[in-house]
Amino acid sequence: MKYAVIICPKCGKAKGVEAERKTSTCQCGREITLSRTKYLFETNSPSELARAVAEANEQLGEGSKPKVRRRSSPKDPYAAAAERARAVKDPLERMRVIAIELTSMHGEFGPEDVRRITALVGRESPEDVIARLQEHGLIYETSKGTYKSV
Repeated sequence: MKYAVIICPKCGKAKGVEAERKTSTCQCGREITLSRTKYLFETNSPSELARAVAEANEQLGEGSKPKVRRRSSPKDPYAAAAERARAVKDPLERMRVIAIELTSMHGEFGPEDVRRITALVGRESPEDVIARLQEHGLIYETSKGTYKSV
């Protein structure tokens, strides 16, 4: 999902929005048509969006015009998948998110792909993740050492 930072034309505060939407409502009550506004910053990360909104509001509070930052740096897809998995508290659901992310990235995945994400999440071992997902019927083995989410 893509996110963007915009400035409300009514109250002048920075706001984070989902870039795919057509409109967004500011906390001041104004409905903003996103196609008519300029994005100050775009990202795929909700945490990076929050930092950018805070930075823009700080610059606005100081009386200066916020600096336009076009896009966040391209992120490693494994890091993006790990960030989404890290946000999930339930261990089995977190493993399911990892499997879905890997399947959407590559179509199929192996233990090395799981290892790259679990190294970033830092909780379970890749072998345990694969075993539990198979045990619960959330992935299946397409060929030896290659898996897909259900």
